[in-house]
Amino acid sequence: MTQHAVRLFLAAPLPLCVTAAFLAAALYFAVRAHASPRLLLVALCAGSLCGAVLAFGDALSRRAESRRVRRMLTRHGFDRRVLDAMAASRCQRDAALFAAAEAGCRDAAASHYHRLGYRWHHLLPDGWLTTPWRLAAPAFLKKSFLAFRRDRADRP
Repeated sequence: MTQHAVRLFLAAPLPLCVTAAFLAAALYFAVRAHASPRLLLVALCAGSLCGAVLAFGDALSRRAESRRVRRMLTRHGFDRRVLDAMAASRCQRDAALFAAAEAGCRDAAASHYHRLGYRWHHLLPDGWLTTPWRLAAPAFLKKSFLAFRRDRADRP
């Protein structure tokens, strides 16, 4: 159990930190709402809990993607195309780097992302400044939160 939690954290550190922040905010708002019940505090508490659930779903998705990428890198060796498909956001890059570390090619993956211009401070997905509404697009949400689900045609 502990090993799974550690691997989840290593594959998705940013979503899990966001989950913890939302849970802390929900606890704060819950304590404040208990002391003096106000609809706004209850709504903020509920919103924080929803944010925590979404961030945790993102973390589970990143872990599933890291397992998939690790299998590809183990079978076929280092491949830039696999890493390019995971370059859209910091969460995906972290998952890909964790998978590359498990497959034994982390240095090559890190240098590939460095050559593409990604640095540690690039946290938000590509293109969010020019088209911020893409963060709410169904395709982005499916890729972010349902990566661990397989289509029925893919099931054995």
